[in-house]
Amino acid sequence: MPDRFRQEVLNVLLAQLLRERGVVAAPETIIAYGPEKRRRMPDVIVSFRGLRTIIEGEVDDQSRARDRALNSARRRVEEGIAHIGVAVVYPADLLREADFGQLKSRLADAQLRVAIVTESGSTDFTKVEAGKLENTLRRAFDEIVQEDVVKQAVSVLDAGIDYFADVIVPKRGIVGRLAKNLGIRELPEASKKSEK
Repeated sequence: MPDRFRQEVLNVLLAQLLRERGVVAAPETIIAYGPEKRRRMPDVIVSFRGLRTIIEGEVDDQSRARDRALNSARRRVEEGIAHIGVAVVYPADLLREADFGQLKSRLADAQLRVAIVTESGSTDFTKVEAGKLENTLRRAFDEIVQEDVVKQAVSVLDAGIDYFADVIVPKRGIVGRLAKNLGIRELPEASKKSEK
């Protein structure tokens, strides 16, 4: 009789498949983020072309598996933990009918239901062969670049830096301390010439 496995086993094997195809992946990793250092544990973290991608998986025999996977992936993007969220729904027969020695190869050939979430929205679920999931990640990356989401984020960051500079520059004491800490000599204040 075949063994029964937990969904986490599929997450680990999916991370291994992605790593073998040149995509860096780490399964079930704890991330501390935000000022409160809240702890989150996404199913799989993928560093893909400099963007953090989170894969959230569910098994299709569970209640509302698609909704749960999609909501988890969306939440990771909204929380700022990931640039791209991938909702994956594994077929239940992988967990119920395989022995561990065959599970990874069966997963590589399995048809997964996959939806992609970015800051600009999400796709519908489509069937993707697990062994070709990296192609889906490449397309998601290309779409983000085309959508100029990164460019918009840089604009927001630039505006924040400009605001900070406008607030801090007139404060001579703060600028002097920063210059000292950075090893920059402070320039003398320009003197005003009075007209006679």
